[in-house]
Amino acid sequence: MKKVTLIISALLMTFSASAQVPSNGNEKLDTLCQTKFTAVYQYTINTQDAEGKQVADSARLALQVGDGVWKTWAYERYLMQVHRDEELGWDKSYFMKNEALMHIATTTVGYPEGKTVTLESVPPHQYEVTEDTEKPTWNMTEGSDSICGYLCQKANGEFRGKKWNVMYTEEIPAAAGPWKLQGLPGLIAYATDSEGTHTFRLIALYQESVPITYSSGSIIGKFNTETLRMENVFVPYEKSTREQMLKQKKNLFGNRMYLNDPMFYITGPKQIVVTYGKAENYNFIGGLFVPAKGHKYQPLELK
Repeated sequence: MKKVTLIISALLMTFSASAQVPSNGNEKLDTLCQTKFTAVYQYTINTQDAEGKQVADSARLALQVGDGVWKTWAYERYLMQVHRDEELGWDKSYFMKNEALMHIATTTVGYPEGKTVTLESVPPHQYEVTEDTEKPTWNMTEGSDSICGYLCQKANGEFRGKKWNVMYTEEIPAAAGPWKLQGLPGLIAYATDSEGTHTFRLIALYQESVPITYSSGSIIGKFNTETLRMENVFVPYEKSTREQMLKQKKNLFGNRMYLNDPMFYITGPKQIVVTYGKAENYNFIGGLFVPAKGHKYQPLELK
């Protein structure tokens, strides 16, 4: 039986409750180009929970690859854009809790040309970070392996303070890879940092032509306490720099208080507390999921 519980304090009744509702058509999207293919990765973070126990958080990512532009984002968001809702199940918002727990961003490389744009969430805010595209420094190494049925060559390199071991396949001649990893003579099919904390593994590939899109903000579903109806509101992303985001995320998500109270830094009245099906023990704040307890923050970039 699906469980829906709303706990609303008397204080909160004077404020608008909001939830970020993934859109299937209400959002105004710009089409950057059409994909040549979409690669699906299993992304895993080895970390610790609030009690210090080892845990492996995992989510699927979609890498949409076009001519000179590629975009990495949550696989479920990609499914909704291409209208394959049947793969999502009844609870379309469930995947958002993994986004929150793992701090998954949306990264677009090559738009604008020579730039990389990353959409970051630090509840209750969403930020747009634009930076010059930087390629990792790669060294080819001996050895080969097979990932998802593709013959792969090995390489290692360094990027933003982390060392990476990767496998790429020249059977898919694209210089793309998950997140910001790129610049090899074939698609990066596997990547793990030297500590084994972050791992991307190719699990599927679709030959298709669908739009790679961009939006300057998100659609937030807000409950109007006067009309007693949900209303869609467009909220622009706030601008930030990569350096500012690295510092902000380290100070907030890296704070020891975050593990037991991920909303410790949020001042003012706490928003509606929601227990909804599989998304139990998560809160909504500023239209974003926030876990009731966090996992140890593991940054992808150290500098």
